[in-house]
Amino acid sequence: MDEQGDGCEAVDADAAPVDCISALPDDLRRRILTRLSLKEAIRTGAVARGWRDLWKGRWEHRTSVELHLGSLDDLRRELDALAREPHPRRRLDRFSLVVSTRKIKSSELRRFTEYAAECRVEDLHLETQNRTLEHKLNFHLPLSSPQLVHLSLRRIGISNMYFRGTQPFRALEVIRLHSISIGHAPFRKMMALCPNLLTLDLDHCKCGNSFYSIPPNLRSLTVAYCNGITNFELVPSLRSFRYSGDFGKAPFSSLRLGTVLSDLYIWFTCSVSKQYIIKKFYNSLPKDLSSLNVLTINHNALPVVSSMPNLNLHSLRELQLFFKMEAANLADLYVFLKTCQCPNLERLFVESSKFLYNKPMEGSTDEVTEEPPEDRLDNLLMVKFMNFNWCRAEVQLVSFLLMKASSLHKLLIVSPHVTSLDLPDVQEANLLLIKEALATGKIMLSKSDDAATQPYHD
Repeated sequence: MDEQGDGCEAVDADAAPVDCISALPDDLRRRILTRLSLKEAIRTGAVARGWRDLWKGRWEHRTSVELHLGSLDDLRRELDALAREPHPRRRLDRFSLVVSTRKIKSSELRRFTEYAAECRVEDLHLETQNRTLEHKLNFHLPLSSPQLVHLSLRRIGISNMYFRGTQPFRALEVIRLHSISIGHAPFRKMMALCPNLLTLDLDHCKCGNSFYSIPPNLRSLTVAYCNGITNFELVPSLRSFRYSGDFGKAPFSSLRLGTVLSDLYIWFTCSVSKQYIIKKFYNSLPKDLSSLNVLTINHNALPVVSSMPNLNLHSLRELQLFFKMEAANLADLYVFLKTCQCPNLERLFVESSKFLYNKPMEGSTDEVTEEPPEDRLDNLLMVKFMNFNWCRAEVQLVSFLLMKASSLHKLLIVSPHVTSLDLPDVQEANLLLIKEALATGKIMLSKSDDAATQPYHD
């Protein structure tokens, strides 16, 4: 007796399974998506082609509101429009408010945040474009939506945050603070309200001189050009750590045992030469970087990393370098490759400083004092050079890679200048390697960036 399930045909054991859910009408599938959070709804796009971008229409109304208040009239018009909306409020995925008028009050800002909370918003962005408003307008996390997942604040005060009777924001996973002044106590309270925070970005923030604790489940921490932070205690769950700024102000502390980083970004604004500072840096990183997959460093940080003893980077798959292409920096790179040894490196991104060269330059006559490493880069598949200016050190590095990377598929050179490769200060052997690689298509020249090939730390 033949049997059929409801809505799905029976199939043989060897046949591909029938996707019954994808066979449902679009309206019914959108209704299913309304039961999911924004992040989960977006992820359904990977299920099948028919689900891609379906989440954008899961609500009948517009689910993203972006307001720019440039005048007092804008402020009054938008507040009147919010007041006219019926209850219960519509569901919002994202609410963005950018304020450039100086005529706004904290009570009026609160009306916008209360509205977003009533709409159960999941992605909230608040920004002031006038620096005089930074200390005038305050954001109050407890008045936000309990379903908030992503919070972004720019030049908004949070030092006087209201906390009475607050419940934890267990859905909040990402906080990005830009140009924010925050002391130790407000920061500690904010972190305590976000026990499941996964990503924390602090960019150009002014912080009190104190020790900063972060949530126990944090996986990604970015500190960029901040003032006042003394130390972070980096938790074992951390997988991504990115720091930009003066090494003397770096918020490093001893990491807890068990911290295993998968990607690391280090940008020092000044060179580091004193041995005791290098030792401090070494003591601030996990003793085991064997699981590191992605590393980004600039020319000021490179000699520091190279001086670290017993550095195991055998799992490194991608290396990104920001360079001043000079003989001394190329020597530092050679030392790094000898010391750290990256046998499994697959992708290399090198970006020369675009502020140093604004026209084609003849290479420096300085010789590289360090011999190139003997070890081969047999797993290196792709190299990309940005702001290539055909100086001697750049050409020498390209020829070195052509000799050492036996599996190299493509080497992309993004150069603002077309050259005839008539470079009198460059060794003829190096030029010959490059000319051969151009002829065979291994080297590809471009005047503009190839957006399809970007580094992890973009």
